[in-house]
Amino acid sequence: MAWWQYFTKMKINMKLLPIKAHYFLIFAGTAPVLPFLPVYGRQQGISPAGIGLIYTILPFVGLIVKTASGALSDWLRIHRGMFLSSIVVCLIGFFSIYFVPAVPQNSNQELAHVKLDCTQSATFFKYCFSKDKCGQNDFLDRISGNYTSTCEVRCHSDEEDIKNICNAWNLSSVCQEGELNFTASSTLSDYSLEHLCTFFPILEIAVTGEEVSDPTCPAQTTINCTLLCKDNSLMSYLGAPLTVPPTSIDELLSHHQFWLYVLCFIIAWCGLAVTVVMSDTVCFQLLGSEGNRYGEQRLFGSLGWGALVIVAGALIDYSSLGLPEKDYTPAFVLSFAILFVDVLAATRLEIEGSERRTGTAGSVARLICEPRIVLFILCCVVVGISTGILWTFQLMLVEDIAFGWDCHFGALKLLQGLIMGVQCFGGELPFFFLSGWFIKKLGHVHAMSLVIGVFGIRYILYYTVTNPWVFLPIELLNGFTFGIFYATMTSYASHVAPSGTEATMQGIVGAAFEGIGVATGGFIGGSLFFTVGGPKTFLYTGIFNVAFTVIHVILQLLLSNFRPQSTPVVIHTEEGVTSPLLPATQPPPTTRMAHGVSKNSFPPPHGNERK
Repeated sequence: MAWWQYFTKMKINMKLLPIKAHYFLIFAGTAPVLPFLPVYGRQQGISPAGIGLIYTILPFVGLIVKTASGALSDWLRIHRGMFLSSIVVCLIGFFSIYFVPAVPQNSNQELAHVKLDCTQSATFFKYCFSKDKCGQNDFLDRISGNYTSTCEVRCHSDEEDIKNICNAWNLSSVCQEGELNFTASSTLSDYSLEHLCTFFPILEIAVTGEEVSDPTCPAQTTINCTLLCKDNSLMSYLGAPLTVPPTSIDELLSHHQFWLYVLCFIIAWCGLAVTVVMSDTVCFQLLGSEGNRYGEQRLFGSLGWGALVIVAGALIDYSSLGLPEKDYTPAFVLSFAILFVDVLAATRLEIEGSERRTGTAGSVARLICEPRIVLFILCCVVVGISTGILWTFQLMLVEDIAFGWDCHFGALKLLQGLIMGVQCFGGELPFFFLSGWFIKKLGHVHAMSLVIGVFGIRYILYYTVTNPWVFLPIELLNGFTFGIFYATMTSYASHVAPSGTEATMQGIVGAAFEGIGVATGGFIGGSLFFTVGGPKTFLYTGIFNVAFTVIHVILQLLLSNFRPQSTPVVIHTEEGVTSPLLPATQPPPTTRMAHGVSKNSFPPPHGNERK
């Protein structure tokens, strides 16, 4: 059947409506909060190092809970209870983050270093940047009205310069040798720019009860000074903000607010991780022999994510108008409301959980030792590494490219929102729908080769980008690198799992992808990004993916030639389940279907013997 025939044969299956609604709601409910948590954490006083630590821990936590929850659900037959409780835990975890207090800021002991430039017309504070950089004049652009600031000033210079200034200001009686201390009021709104330097005129100075208005000097004199101003925005512009978040990990770990944030984040992450595993398990239970239609259900998750992440971003911007910081209240409220509705919708799902268990832990252990299964899990890790780099560093790359193309690029947030929108609506959504057709035509193994190869092409294209808007068409490839991949990973796990161990296998492949792969990708990407830069990080990763694709194809050919009888295929029947590992006692089937997927969905199967 051609791919376009999938669109013409769409029929509404009322039994599958609840799982579609669940996928939409769970991802729509997490979209307003999850992608914004790194920047929200930074706003709450958590340093980039602390955020990096959190995102290194989370995937490993996901690895443990995904594997454990899947095995526990299969062993105790509590799929329904595990599924519903995980959504509740996810809801509580994400909403509780909103109530975590900010990490206390430290007083910054560093003073601003400027030059005091005293001329015949006026006296100025002169501050110069070492090089032109984007956003350096944002503070100046926000100045309006008669904007003044008061600063404590300490100047050090040779005795002759200090004496000249004191004489010009009639302050000889209070001047010390080589030092001049006073309080100054500066009219910031009357600033002037010259190359990389900003000049703030001094309106008035005060020393031990004596005041001088509009101080000047008969001959231009320049000395070095330090400032401590009451205006934090001015101090930040001068490179010495009044308060700073904890910079060292040790210092950050000493604050209980940080640990509360980590705890709530872990609870939310665990709830979401278990929900994803159980959602996929329940979905394949509902699909039965039509497992190839998984992508048609999962695409509703991409629809929910893509729609709500844009809505949440707009609400955050709107509620933050006129505020010094972003107000994330609408995002958390929206997330809570949608996840609460998801809990109600999930109760309508018909979830199996008491059927006879024919698979055992031993059969799963033997299954994952099969060479082709090991190679498939390794592919999940490789895709996870690439995905971890993408999730963590893509938007950083976009910012670098955008500001390199135009230092005053004014549509950055719009572009980043459009990138996520294209990923969901132009990439994931249609390819989730067509994933069954791709898997039938290519098989799971070749589909995985395609995914890794396209990842390589995508990252190499990133390296060539100089115009940031070019990212948008490249993001269409996300349909292959996530839509096709995720459908391939979950359906393969469902098909090869002995009966009654489906959740266990979903947890294993999910842990390989997220727990090992994504965590490793974040670590490797961080090392590369801050040493060789963003473009080369993606170039090197892209080359690695292309090379691994070639190696993967060669290994599959070798396995087909030298181990033709080792491929596990599970065939579910009314009498039970065929063993994926027992030796063949009948001719190999040529047209039998496993979960509705043709023989081409797997490497050539060996014969099967009923238990």
